[in-house]
Amino acid sequence: MKKLSKIFAILMVLSIMGVMLAACGRAEEPVVEEPAVEEPVVEEPVVEVPSEAFTIGISNPFISSEYRTQMIDNLIAVNEEYKALGLTNDLVIESFDTDVAGQIEQIENLINAGVDAMLVNPGDAVALNQILEEAVEMGIMVFSVDQEIEAEGVINVGHDQYEWARISAEWFAENLQEGNVVQIEGFIGHPANVLRMSAVADVFAEYPGINVLASESGFWDEATGQQVMSDFLAAYPNLDGYWTQDGMAIGALEAVIAANPDPYPLGVGEGRVKFLQLWAEMLERDPDFKTIAVANAPGVNATALRIAIEMLAGRELDTSVLGGQYGTTIVIDIPIVVTPDNFAEVYEEYVASGAYPDSYLLDGIMTRDEVVAAFFSPGAAVVEEPVEQVGPFTIGISNPFISSEYRTQMIDSLITINEEYKALGLTNDLVIESFDTDVAGQIEQIENLINAGVDAMLVNPGDAVALNQILEEAVEMGIMVFSVDQEIEAEGVINVGHDQYEWARISAEWFAENLQEGNVVQIEGFIGHPANVLRMSAVADVFAEYPGINVLASESGFWDEATGQQVMSDFLAAYPNLDGYWTQDGMAIGALEAVIAANPDPYPLGVGEGRVKFLQLWAEMLERDPDFKTIAVANAPGVNATALRIAIEMLAGRELDTSVLGGQYGTTIVIDIPIVVTPDNFAEVYEEYVASGAYPDSYLLDGIMTRDEVVAAFFN
Repeated sequence: MKKLSKIFAILMVLSIMGVMLAACGRAEEPVVEEPAVEEPVVEEPVVEVPSEAFTIGISNPFISSEYRTQMIDNLIAVNEEYKALGLTNDLVIESFDTDVAGQIEQIENLINAGVDAMLVNPGDAVALNQILEEAVEMGIMVFSVDQEIEAEGVINVGHDQYEWARISAEWFAENLQEGNVVQIEGFIGHPANVLRMSAVADVFAEYPGINVLASESGFWDEATGQQVMSDFLAAYPNLDGYWTQDGMAIGALEAVIAANPDPYPLGVGEGRVKFLQLWAEMLERDPDFKTIAVANAPGVNATALRIAIEMLAGRELDTSVLGGQYGTTIVIDIPIVVTPDNFAEVYEEYVASGAYPDSYLLDGIMTRDEVVAAFFSPGAAVVEEPVEQVGPFTIGISNPFISSEYRTQMIDSLITINEEYKALGLTNDLVIESFDTDVAGQIEQIENLINAGVDAMLVNPGDAVALNQILEEAVEMGIMVFSVDQEIEAEGVINVGHDQYEWARISAEWFAENLQEGNVVQIEGFIGHPANVLRMSAVADVFAEYPGINVLASESGFWDEATGQQVMSDFLAAYPNLDGYWTQDGMAIGALEAVIAANPDPYPLGVGEGRVKFLQLWAEMLERDPDFKTIAVANAPGVNATALRIAIEMLAGRELDTSVLGGQYGTTIVIDIPIVVTPDNFAEVYEEYVASGAYPDSYLLDGIMTRDEVVAAFFN
């Protein structure tokens, strides 16, 4: 309440809520889809970081469930991210089993602690409204999480609890059609339980053959749910089905297993590892066993925390996203529904993998980028790291080769990502030196960047060693230098990119395993270029393990599609009985076009490129020859934009985690190869990148790490 930026934010929220409440009533509830954020949101204009970090309080009146434990753990973990950015203090957490009076006391404690915002998981649908409205009047932002309440000035954030219950109730009713059933519900009067049970009642009303014999509260407790279900089974030995929710579903199924009725009543489950284990156990007893589990993700609370912090920091909520029964709710998508159709896949990921404890609920927390993109209007952005004002920094780009789509996409990605940081006040326009040139020309590019006074430079080197001296001079002058997409051994230079040796080894190994023996040719890139040197050494190492493979000739295609086509045409003319060819990048498109034009019988085995145009040619070849096969390993231009993120974070004061460095010189941040296309996944990739029509022919299958991913992966 001491911060000017916070006061403006609160006035903005009160204004928004006035508009919302004027339109109160049951609005049509929108489905807010979590965006697949491939490239970050440009955030503008810039506002100052708060002189004091924000303090956020949590009120939780019920701790006797794994949901609430996971919820608190999620909140603490996400808050740590914002603490590292200087935006928040430790959370003030009021969390214990209590009644309405006790939760009112929790909220009063948070008010007295001087919190700037509070997230309240309400234990009653109406009893907290007065105290929460008082908090809003005092200038505190208030969010009701996981439950909808109708309190003036309060924003609700969570799943649509009505829809959550409707999904499983509809599945249950459709599969049962008719019969005697029981219900085990949560806390009677709790907002979520009220909505859920109304959804179940609405569904069952459409199935007159379903007769509800009894309904009891299991207090959202597994053991209580088990006891209630045991009593139901004793009272109704011919029970046809039961509907329940959350952890009580585990207890209910355990009661069924213990009673072992014949037949088993149809029931619904919970999106939790332990329930998936019981599901598998039931399938061993009865292969026809079926159920459903709709994930009620604790992560909605951590997503609400993100929303609260962004609003405190000055972002403007997009009121068009608000829905729910009161028109004041940010609805978060349900992350997963487990049915018999996808059970095996979900079981493999969450149970068989051993990666999650029995208590783990299938979860989903939106990233910061996703939250900003989904729920906020373009507007004020937060200067994030470090707390003191830094930048703006100037970053230079040296690119000595422009005659490829890779480099075009690379430059476009760099400009796009830099715009994000410009909006945060962290960078100026990039200084780009990009033209076709030789070593001397690239040295001139680098000298121009030095003279421009750049703070850091990203260099895509055209030679493995010739640039070392000028780059080391730049480092000595205090410039951060990053070699992108290629590894070089220059003191003080950090390399960022895919492992080019591994990149080539993957396709060479596939090629050799499928060919085994025969006469082949190679079309390589620029001879002497660092990437080409590593790639061709990988190919040589693989082929050395296959003595039956005979390399007839190797020529440079200069990483050019047209040149690659001409070289391949010459090879086909010189070696009409050619068994195969290995090549790389855009030359693979030219090579395959030469093969299509020559139409040899049989076609030589070849390798491809992760590009839309190559996928189109692959499909064309399958029409000619259903047995056609190839491979395409994505060499993503996005590694350069990821390197830009790393550079900016380091300039802003983040400490690189040196344990991540590897590569042949121990100075490389290796970026994972985003995708490998083989005959096994070709149809799926083709559908996404070609059939969808969403990408141009020139598009390379790409991957750019988000800011959150970069910070989590490479920094202390």
